[in-house]
Amino acid sequence: MNRLKHSLSGFIRKMQISRTSLFIFIEGYKDSYVYSKIACSECSENNIIYDLVTGDELPIDGFGKQAVLNFFDIIKRKRMLTNSFKGKTIVSIFFLDKDVDDFLRKKRRSEHIVYTEMYELENYLFKYGKINEAIAAAASLPINIINDEIGNYSTWRQNAAMAWKEWIKLCLFSHTKKIRSMCNYSQHMSPINDGVYGPIKEDEYQHLLSILEAESGLQRDKFIGSFFRLSQKVDKLYSEAQYDQIFKGKWYAYFLAEDIKKIAGQRRFNSQSLKNKIMANLATSLDFNDNWAEHFRAPLRRLLNEVEL
Repeated sequence: MNRLKHSLSGFIRKMQISRTSLFIFIEGYKDSYVYSKIACSECSENNIIYDLVTGDELPIDGFGKQAVLNFFDIIKRKRMLTNSFKGKTIVSIFFLDKDVDDFLRKKRRSEHIVYTEMYELENYLFKYGKINEAIAAAASLPINIINDEIGNYSTWRQNAAMAWKEWIKLCLFSHTKKIRSMCNYSQHMSPINDGVYGPIKEDEYQHLLSILEAESGLQRDKFIGSFFRLSQKVDKLYSEAQYDQIFKGKWYAYFLAEDIKKIAGQRRFNSQSLKNKIMANLATSLDFNDNWAEHFRAPLRRLLNEVEL
């Protein structure tokens, strides 16, 4: 059941009169577990009461990330990011997916906003979660055959990201030039690859490239130069093993689903809601005391230390 939505003034009033001292704003409900665990690690020792609020629970225009950013702008203007009301201090923090906001130069600068270092939160699940155990539990397969086939986590992730590198270039160019096309991160599969791991379909690649050229409004030589420079940036990130900055984390699940079919062979396995179950299992396998979590915990800790709660 969805929470009852208040008016904007009613929602702000609710924040002020509630027992909650820390409000954590996130894009969607699927991020709730990870961010609540991060919050627990900083709040439990000091008995700080916190609440997680998703973008669709906010009484303003927009959905998900845009709704959260719109609300941030409102309470920033009202000087309520840190707010004292009747002797109680209320702190707000916003955890957001980076997406490609750094390439678009859209990242907001505020101690109250924490972007993921990688493309989105799901990248952390696949980089720091226990992939083999998550697969085995989700698909109901023996862990030993998963271990044998998947092998090293880092190598597996790199192979997956490398397979769609050219697709990433098309998507990133489309976003940076604000072109509406099928080259975007909302796609579940790369249309230029022949299957998940398959080689590039050159005809399809050239077709999409020609669409981007036409829609960009750039002259031929300028388009070639612009696309070349972006390609170099992508190649550099890949050469430095920084592909998670531009590779969408949710896409890894499609590679795993393909791998599971091959690994299982003739063996029966549980295919129901496989991608969602894998990501849920990965979330519960994370170590929230590990170094990766400090990126989120440190700014939260700083905010809480600045005020007397």
